[in-house]
Amino acid sequence: MTSLVTGGSGFIGSHLVDKLLERGDAVRVFDLVKPQRNDVEWFEGDLLNEVDVAKAVTDIETVFHLAGVADVNRALVDPSACLRMNEEGTLNLLKECAIKEVDRFLLASTTWVYGETTGIVTEESPIPLADNMYTKTKIGQEHLAVSWHKHFGLDYSILRYDIPYGPRMRSNMAIATFVRRAMRKEPITIFGDGGQGRCFIYVEDLAEGSIASSASTGKNQIFNLAGAEFITINDIVTQLKRRFRGLTVEHAPLRPGDFRGVRTSIEKAKTALGWKPKINFEEGMERYISSLKLH
Repeated sequence: MTSLVTGGSGFIGSHLVDKLLERGDAVRVFDLVKPQRNDVEWFEGDLLNEVDVAKAVTDIETVFHLAGVADVNRALVDPSACLRMNEEGTLNLLKECAIKEVDRFLLASTTWVYGETTGIVTEESPIPLADNMYTKTKIGQEHLAVSWHKHFGLDYSILRYDIPYGPRMRSNMAIATFVRRAMRKEPITIFGDGGQGRCFIYVEDLAEGSIASSASTGKNQIFNLAGAEFITINDIVTQLKRRFRGLTVEHAPLRPGDFRGVRTSIEKAKTALGWKPKINFEEGMERYISSLKLH
């Protein structure tokens, strides 16, 4: 199989490329940045350039669409760029996938689309109105994928990623920030009681879940891909204290707008795809910290 990974040089994308190659796929990376490895085809291009997109999709069977603005803060600073890249860029890609008769379009969405829902969310949970530009564009991407299938027959899978962590993650992500502060023997600040959290997922598990979604049972379906555990800020600090003696923790009032977090059900992916995370949080943290020590 020949797979295209848009954003294949990024954090999640590079791990997805690794797993596709392990499976035996031929892989083409569509990204402005050079890929992490040299044994893939690199198509340097821009999602907003229709000519680039048309060339990138040529002779491709499966598209994993991860490219776009993934940083909520960047979306806040430049909402216009976020809107263009995430929605107009996705529209360009969908057009060419339909024209080139791509077999499957897999969209990397996010559990942020559930907003500040409480309790447990499933794929059937209502999607509230977005409260930030990043979430608005991810919901928009989902709508585009579904409508394109309806009108042009392009099969899709929508993958709602929970918060990933692991080697190559952006330094401004919460776990990365905490770990680096611990390594530098700097204090870590816990806002509120530290009970806020997410179902963090190790990035290799996320990549494998994405590939599993390309099976026939994943056609025209939405899947949550998340870790099996709800991990709080206190849990992260506990893991760090085991590894960094003398870690200093400071407490501060809860910040306005801080979200307590939601538990993400992955039962549908388990049943339909036979997928579940393999790496628990303790092992994932060990692997991530070890990767930093090697550099």
